[in-house]
Amino acid sequence: LSRTELVAGGVYPFFLMNLFPLQMKKRCDQKLLIRMKTECVPCSLNLETQCPAGYTKITNGTGIPDCRYYLEIKTHTLSFPGCRHACMKEFEQPECCQGHWGPDCMACPGGAASPCNGRGRCSEGIKGDGTCLFCNCVHGVCNSGITGDGRCTCLSGYQGLSCDQPIAECEALRCPANSRCTISDEDGRRLQCTCLPNYHRDGTQCEPINPCSKKVCDPNANCIYLGPNHHKCTCQEGYKGDGEVCLPIDPCQAIYGNCPAQSTICIYDGPGKSHCECKEHYTNFVPGKGCSMIDICETNNTCHKKAKCSMVAPGQITCTCQRGFVGNGFVCYGSIMERLQDLNTEVGGRWQGKLTSALSLMENVYEWPLSNLGPFTVLVPTNRGLKGTNIKDLLSNKLKAQYFVKLHIIAGQLDTSSLNNTNVIYTLTGKSGEISRGEKDNQLRIRIQGGRRKGKLLQGNIIASNGILHIFDKSMDNIEPTFESNKEETIMSVLQDNGKHSQFTSLIEKTGLGMDLQQENRPYTVFVPSNGALSNMKAEDMDYLLSAENNDVTFLLINLHSFQLEVASLISIEHIRSMAKQFLYFNRTSTGQVLVSGEEMEETDIVAKNGRIHTLAGVLIPPTIIPILPHRCDETRSQVGICASCFSHALTPCPADSKPIGNSGSICPARNEGLFQMTGSSICFILQEPKCCRGFFGPNCSPCPGGFSKPCSGNGQCMDGLYGNGTCICAEAFQGSHCQFCSDPGKYGPQCDKKCLCIYGKCDNRIDSDGICLPGSCRSGYTGKLCDKPVVPCEPSLRLCHTHADCQLSDGAVSCVCKPGYEGDGMTCSKVDPCASLYPGGCNINAECIQTGPGEYLCACQAGWTGDGQDCSAINNCLLPSVAGCHENATCIYVGPGQNDCKCKDGFRGNGIECTSINSCLEQNGKCHHLATCQFEPSHGWECVCPKGYEGDGRICYGSALRWSIYHVQSNHADWQTNKAKTSTLAK
Repeated sequence: LSRTELVAGGVYPFFLMNLFPLQMKKRCDQKLLIRMKTECVPCSLNLETQCPAGYTKITNGTGIPDCRYYLEIKTHTLSFPGCRHACMKEFEQPECCQGHWGPDCMACPGGAASPCNGRGRCSEGIKGDGTCLFCNCVHGVCNSGITGDGRCTCLSGYQGLSCDQPIAECEALRCPANSRCTISDEDGRRLQCTCLPNYHRDGTQCEPINPCSKKVCDPNANCIYLGPNHHKCTCQEGYKGDGEVCLPIDPCQAIYGNCPAQSTICIYDGPGKSHCECKEHYTNFVPGKGCSMIDICETNNTCHKKAKCSMVAPGQITCTCQRGFVGNGFVCYGSIMERLQDLNTEVGGRWQGKLTSALSLMENVYEWPLSNLGPFTVLVPTNRGLKGTNIKDLLSNKLKAQYFVKLHIIAGQLDTSSLNNTNVIYTLTGKSGEISRGEKDNQLRIRIQGGRRKGKLLQGNIIASNGILHIFDKSMDNIEPTFESNKEETIMSVLQDNGKHSQFTSLIEKTGLGMDLQQENRPYTVFVPSNGALSNMKAEDMDYLLSAENNDVTFLLINLHSFQLEVASLISIEHIRSMAKQFLYFNRTSTGQVLVSGEEMEETDIVAKNGRIHTLAGVLIPPTIIPILPHRCDETRSQVGICASCFSHALTPCPADSKPIGNSGSICPARNEGLFQMTGSSICFILQEPKCCRGFFGPNCSPCPGGFSKPCSGNGQCMDGLYGNGTCICAEAFQGSHCQFCSDPGKYGPQCDKKCLCIYGKCDNRIDSDGICLPGSCRSGYTGKLCDKPVVPCEPSLRLCHTHADCQLSDGAVSCVCKPGYEGDGMTCSKVDPCASLYPGGCNINAECIQTGPGEYLCACQAGWTGDGQDCSAINNCLLPSVAGCHENATCIYVGPGQNDCKCKDGFRGNGIECTSINSCLEQNGKCHHLATCQFEPSHGWECVCPKGYEGDGRICYGSALRWSIYHVQSNHADWQTNKAKTSTLAK
């Protein structure tokens, strides 16, 4: 070989090769484990999902059901529960060994074994530049360079490691020119003359040193003498350095040889020489511009015909299924209806032309839900399986045809594995189906309860964007519904004709809502609990709802059951706000049974002239009226009645809502005309004085916030009682509408005495939280439930992470983590919609989530509720200063959040907003004493008033003994005259 040898694309000086053998390791790459998750897809589709090239799948089956995927269908977006797989691979992070620097890991000056000759620090590592940091001499010269030892040679009169300490005794020595006074190396107590740096002793004189005579420059450098021990080493062309060390110039390490790094590779040709070549998947090099990326979407598009192909990296494409389709892009699945059409028309396919009847049925009566809603599981019978069913006759009655089709549809996605693991399923009609297996062939079979036909599974797990299809050899029996639809009658008429729901119908009639359900100008959908469901309620609760004075509570209960939705729509939404201004939540069981706030639906989509009915196995009760029966703790007491003459004692009644105890009362003086007379009064027993039990407030004795069993969550005092407003006065450590938050933002727990575990985020400081951070509250640079896991921008070598992702190192493994405001597996990150979850953005269930940016949102309480959005309380209009606009002679009745009714008090009539007094004396003739007159009092309307000189409440008036004697004489005479007349008449 010549004086140079080729090493890893670069040229090193031969003498360095001898010092540092070829086998010396330059690269010390770090091995990292990289975790990732695949894209969220339908669980049934996830069976076929593979990890990216180089990754190993560490989950089995359908993967982890911990995500939701979004499907854009025509005018709206649906959110479905999905699955994804966890993947892992071992990755080598490029890194230089100690003593090496730069992308090519070249040795530091002085060699990798002793960087900077051990007397300096080398800027090493793959991002280093190989610079040495030398020693620092104050009054001296550093012995630097490739052959130096890093020591300081002090100038005359100075000593110390840094030559910063002066020597006073040196003036006595007369040192020759070019010398200096120093401490003797042999005897530290004696001074001596030593040649100055850059000079050497030649006899008794100090002569200048000529470094060039000692070959101090690098072999690839030229030496120029500049004076005593001064020279200049200049690296030859193609080399760089200080002349003492000259390294071959690798243009690829400096400015990458002027090659555009994105599309080209710089090839080292020798010292100072290089050229550019196109990277793999690039072509057509243009100097200064680089190469053009080969568009695989144009040359070799492997995406599905219903997918969009996009270049994401050289040689890499991403396939994205078009709107309304799901899949990995290489395979895309359309809606249930599209899949059914494809199966029926696929040339040479197994089901070509064999699904025409089922397709015709579904196209005619249920195409829109099967194309736009979901997810559904559809049991598709073949043409032979529908033999005996006259499709034309069936389609002549659309309602019956729809019911028949829904007998073949299950809510949710049930693959064959799910069907094999259960014995029962529920169809969209509410009817259940029985699952069994054939004795001979062990094939899965389904029979609708009450039917005879058992459909045998021929092919399962046919994926669609909004569900899954299974092909069966028979259709289900066309079982008649137990609650018939009638498009010629209104909802109210249909309910009145059906005795199984008579109790709820009575409640509707009681509230007056029956009139609304008779009208045809507005469509309704009503959830109707069965008689059995209402019978399971406490008898006293039902009596309370049926009583006329409690229409407001019943009205709220009825309104909670009123919507405008069909069952297929309920499958696709998660919650909705009712007419009662309460939220209801819809979900489904693993067997397809649809639940409304936890209550099972029995019969669905009973169609009437002005809407539809769904029946329930339970009663939906608004939280604001629980418990239904007002918790009254009325007090009883006795009271002395009106003082009256003993002669008229029997005519003196007790006040309303009371009854007399005993036959006589105490003696009391009459104040009429100054005469003493025998008088008495009844001792009356007041049956009840209305009061609310502890923990209840207001005229209706509603439960205090936090629940009547533990008002104010047990952390405050509720302003309860009949005249209370239900406000919670929280203890010092608590806050919130029902004292459910800790006042210290850094505390949590039942006693607010636990320090939050959240590190770099906002603590969830509720009393029932576990002290973690609120979602989306982590500071920049941190992630995790406790915002304690640091994330950093990913290294360029980790190109697998998305541009909106950071890298997180945990337990020796690197994970790609989407940045705040984005969601995904880290390899794919999309803008997060914090308002799309079941409890949007962590907002209160009675609040609306308003998205303001990627991952950012506001919570605003719904109409009828007040608060900050995360804590919403029902507004009681009757407790407002305006008393909801009710008249002063009206009673405000709380109906629901932000809802009320105004009812004129006794003695007044009107709509509650305007009330006028009633002349009760005229309308209730005979209630005033014959001596009393009817007079109007502004404070309490019309009343009976005894004449002057008489006592009493107007219903009974009494005077002095003389007057009573005259009165009784007159009365007796009148009675005698009457009896005499009767006797004469009888005699005749």
